[in-house]
Amino acid sequence: MPLWLRIGRQSLGAAVFAAFVFGSAQATTLRLNARKIYQRAVSSNITLSQDGSAVQLMSGEVFQDDGPASGFSYKPNEEMLSPGIKIRKQLLIPDPRASKAVLMVGGGGDLKVEVEVNGKPQKLGAPQKIFYGQWQAYNIDPAALKPGVNDIVIWGTGMVRIARADDSYVELPHRSARSADGGKSWSVDGLGPAGDVAGEYYVRVYLEHFLSGGSILMPVMDVANLEGNPLAPPLTAPGPLRFSVTTAPDSKSGVTLRVRSGTAYVPSPETWSEWMPLDRDGSLKAPRGRFVQAEVTLATVDPLVTPRLSEITLTTEPKLAKDWTKTVKVVDFHDEEIVRTAIPFRYEPFTQPKLKELRARYRLDDVVSGSKTDLDIITKLAAWSVHQWKWEEWHLDEYYPPWDACEILKKQPDGKPVGGFCQQYDLVFLQACESFGFVGRDISISSGTLGRPTMIGHEPVEIWSNQFRKWIWIDGTSAYYPEDSATGVPLSLWEVRQRQIGLLRGQEVKPTRIVHIVDTIHQWRGLDVDMSFAELRLIPRSNFLEQKWPLPLNNGKAGWTWTGFDVWTDADVPAEPIYPHLVTRHGNFEWTLNQAHFALEPTSTPGKFMVHLDTETPGFETFLAEIDDGEKSPVTAIFPWKLHTGHNRLRVWPRNNAGRDGIGSWIDLEMLRM
Repeated sequence: MPLWLRIGRQSLGAAVFAAFVFGSAQATTLRLNARKIYQRAVSSNITLSQDGSAVQLMSGEVFQDDGPASGFSYKPNEEMLSPGIKIRKQLLIPDPRASKAVLMVGGGGDLKVEVEVNGKPQKLGAPQKIFYGQWQAYNIDPAALKPGVNDIVIWGTGMVRIARADDSYVELPHRSARSADGGKSWSVDGLGPAGDVAGEYYVRVYLEHFLSGGSILMPVMDVANLEGNPLAPPLTAPGPLRFSVTTAPDSKSGVTLRVRSGTAYVPSPETWSEWMPLDRDGSLKAPRGRFVQAEVTLATVDPLVTPRLSEITLTTEPKLAKDWTKTVKVVDFHDEEIVRTAIPFRYEPFTQPKLKELRARYRLDDVVSGSKTDLDIITKLAAWSVHQWKWEEWHLDEYYPPWDACEILKKQPDGKPVGGFCQQYDLVFLQACESFGFVGRDISISSGTLGRPTMIGHEPVEIWSNQFRKWIWIDGTSAYYPEDSATGVPLSLWEVRQRQIGLLRGQEVKPTRIVHIVDTIHQWRGLDVDMSFAELRLIPRSNFLEQKWPLPLNNGKAGWTWTGFDVWTDADVPAEPIYPHLVTRHGNFEWTLNQAHFALEPTSTPGKFMVHLDTETPGFETFLAEIDDGEKSPVTAIFPWKLHTGHNRLRVWPRNNAGRDGIGSWIDLEMLRM
């Protein structure tokens, strides 16, 4: 069972249970408050209210279409405003009702402009400099906007950038136009000083209003074991169940709940029902099996109001069989908690031929020879990465290489590799790690709205560590990593961020030590200098070899204006308003991988369980089980476990198709009698 439902060994927090026994049927009620729902459910477009009393729709929406081609271009992409020159941007906004509207114009340099929105002149105050001063933001009247296509006309002096159509990986919508005669005539594909550029202007609109909908996917629950105890009683039938939701007094618009149920712990079409609405009284009279899952949807037809969910209650009445598990004593118990993300992250397949080529061509097995731990392997690959070329000896002034380590390392006519800066160093490091079956991800960092420390940015990667059961940042550009001074456990970028923000604000934070693997020209001196971690931008995939696009255009050569990032935001340091995909739930940003989670289903035969296994393992190949003193052997996702009198032990792991075993779970039981 998920950790959030467990009692006994761990505190249940805000979940409340009540049980009443009536013959062979047991009624059990589970109540979960908003904070517990938000922490453990997988939610999309949902956030926790400021006071923590309710979950509600996220607020803030960005409208743009330049994102797929915004970033550094090797071709001309500037529009210079001057007398007689006007530019027009059309943005599609389905529902413009908002408490605040902000026009954002990107380019660089100081803009001095006038603006009309749908023919209505806007009274612009002094612009706010955003995104490191590269963009200017103006408050505009939300009432000037309309549902559908909105015409935004800008003129004056200064420079506006163009996302070029020939830099884009999708067909741009042709909603930008230029006029050289003061607005009398317009050229849609004739942008730029020479009128020869097709693309979209860097013009975006941010609306302060609630998103139209969001979802909350609850974990799978056992109707006879809502408490999440290690052992559940056997059933004759799952019995009816009833859900109810409690909304806050100021909640507006709709909250709906649907359920599905099945005979296996992991939902599948073969063993589970379809999603179905509940009866009017919130009940499901005949669940398909003992396992049940709920999904709550929040929706609004008015973007100025949001539903606010404060509590979910589940009552079950399973029909119990004679409980032979009472003759079983739990001696030891550890069941990994799988934290899933709403981000549809796509991982590089370990079977990708270019990973095998990289590992063989650069003799990476020799590089990691003698390693005893995962951290040994990863740090040796980081040390190897930083020595593949000299800093600033690269060919990035000529062209930007594919996101392919072999292409980056390929020798050019001058005998030097294509090379690159931190993005390329860390990409080579990432794919070297992937060639050994480690999962990684690319996260760019900068000071964001915090503005300090002042170093503009960095493109590191994180590697998932089975050894430490978490994401860790090992720098492939400079061969160092931060660790907790007390425990020696490497830190993630998110953890470093939290410590840095606290330190810069004069708060007491846990000490951090910087471990330099090898000496390089880059020496990180501490949390209060050099790099800032305030803004974290995740590329939601790592399969750069399998799939070329989508990607930020020439990442790191200019500002990170790509709109495909998933960007962490919170009250401490809100994300820049140019980004449409924001993450507020910790589990959505730091999800877990490579764990085995089990649920024991007692059968009608005393001493016999069906073991249900679950995992989130990229490149998953098989589960492994070790029973008592037996060998570690492959098993199916559901398999029988027959106890014997005395001590019984079960251990389970996942294995990926690179041959790397994941994080295990176990349970030790004492069978008192058969």
